[in-house]
Amino acid sequence: MNNLIIRNGTIVTPQGQFKADITIKNGIIVAIGKGSSLVEVSESLNATGLYVLPGVIDDHVHFREPGMTYKEDFETGSRAAAAGGVTTVFDMPNTAPPLTDVKNLNEKVALVKGRSYVDFAFYAAVTDSNVDQLKPLAEAGIGGFKIFMGETTGYIRCPNDGLIYEAFQRIRETGRRVGAHAENDAILQHIKARLVAQGRKDPIAHLESRPSFAEAEAISRAILLSEAAGNSFHVFHLSTREGLNLVREARLRGLPITAEVLVSHLLLDDHDYERIGNLIRLNPPIRTQEHQRAMWEGLRQGWIDNIATDHAPHSYKEKTAENVWDTACGFIGVETALPLMLTEVNRGRLTLEHYVRLVSENPAKVWGIYPRKGAIQIGSEGDFVLVDLKAEGKIESSKLHNKNTLTPYEGRAVKGLPRYTILRGKIIMAEGEVIGSPAGEWVRPE
Repeated sequence: MNNLIIRNGTIVTPQGQFKADITIKNGIIVAIGKGSSLVEVSESLNATGLYVLPGVIDDHVHFREPGMTYKEDFETGSRAAAAGGVTTVFDMPNTAPPLTDVKNLNEKVALVKGRSYVDFAFYAAVTDSNVDQLKPLAEAGIGGFKIFMGETTGYIRCPNDGLIYEAFQRIRETGRRVGAHAENDAILQHIKARLVAQGRKDPIAHLESRPSFAEAEAISRAILLSEAAGNSFHVFHLSTREGLNLVREARLRGLPITAEVLVSHLLLDDHDYERIGNLIRLNPPIRTQEHQRAMWEGLRQGWIDNIATDHAPHSYKEKTAENVWDTACGFIGVETALPLMLTEVNRGRLTLEHYVRLVSENPAKVWGIYPRKGAIQIGSEGDFVLVDLKAEGKIESSKLHNKNTLTPYEGRAVKGLPRYTILRGKIIMAEGEVIGSPAGEWVRPE
């Protein structure tokens, strides 16, 4: 069993900061404060000068198992997560085959068991042929559902609006949440075909092929169908000012709508296409500063619930094609997100308390695993990342733990680094080195 006392650290919660010891026994937080030292434990960690945060929950990763393990696998992806202070991941279903039924789920659980360094949950895809599988998937422990309304890796056809409405009704009955990659695919394909016909191959053509109104249309349609069906709905990787306005309006009407933003949409903009090129091809695309400013404002005003990475590895060849249309969409991020965002905390763009809410408490609440996860309180699991806000460094692909380490943040200076990652009272990363054997467990919503 994992018995540990963390001494002399500054604990950070969304409500504030305070100095105290924390005791974890059998993987569960049993004491916080001076009395912690009275509980007998087998290991002690001195956190003097460090901030003790709840473990990061990344609710948007692609670890590529099964079927695309030349890009990434669960062992390498979860190792990178542990190195980056992430203790729980939610893995996306667009694998080969996609996760669409209970058989796929059971096979994936068996595949991952004993190979993940961090805890994990899975999404199931909602397709045009698996509406009858949604309730059995929920009963079997699926973490949530996802509809791909726009083209993505492993192209999964979007159901028609009637089937989306029926799927939303059935998901409402399960108590689970459904999210969407919200872009209107017909618009995307029409504009892309026109650009290809014009001979466009440059990086910015990808941005032009996926205009902001295509995201807004899909979000608007999904919210209307969700309101009619009465289910909870999540917008994955929100990226536009128009989309944010729709989310805000729905929330003001009392609808159970949540949204996430990616680290990449907060830190990169259209000026980076010239500097970085096709490497930053992403769906939805890296957009203009107007939309980037809107995402930051959405965070500050509380309309955006969480920050995620959309960690999406590809091979070096897939990410370095000269023709933008031949370049795979997405890039890695699960290991680099924490130092990149702590840098923004140091710059004053977010408080540390707000950051904890965005990457720990809120994603746990959105996906039904709070307060088991995402909290530092008695009875919660002992998941933590201990960070040094004064430590400086830079992003170096040679030091990352992924199978494919090409990153658009290569050489970027950061201030604020993870020093220890702790999963249920077990230290799994110390000073940049992932230690021990994989001990991650399958997390299912309450």
